[in-house]
Amino acid sequence: MKFNLSVVNIIPDTHKDSINQIAELYECGPYNLSVKLIDSTGATYWGCHSWWKPEDYALFSDDELRAQVIPAELQPALVHLYERLMLDGDAQENWQSALDELGLSLVEAE
Repeated sequence: MKFNLSVVNIIPDTHKDSINQIAELYECGPYNLSVKLIDSTGATYWGCHSWWKPEDYALFSDDELRAQVIPAELQPALVHLYERLMLDGDAQENWQSALDELGLSLVEAE
C-alpha cells in the first residue's frame, strides 16, 4: 500500500488546538495545523497537508472508531474541520484548490 491520498485540512483558529490534540492522539505529532491562513473578513484559519494511505484514512474517518480514540470534549471541533481529498493527485493543486474553495490566502511571515 502506498501513501497516495493527498489530504488538506483547514480549521478556524478557535478549534486549532483541539484538532492538533486529535492529531497527536493518532500519533501524527504536535502542531500539524501550522500554516496560518486568513479570509476576506480577517478571520484566521490554520491548515496543513498530509499524505495518507487510503485504507488508513478510511479507518481515521470512521465515526465509530473515532469515538473510541477521541475524547468527548475534543469531538465538537471535528464539525469545523474542512478536509479535501485527492487520490493520486498533486499536493500543491489540492492545497490551492482548497484555498480557492474557502476564499483563503496565506498569511505572509512578518
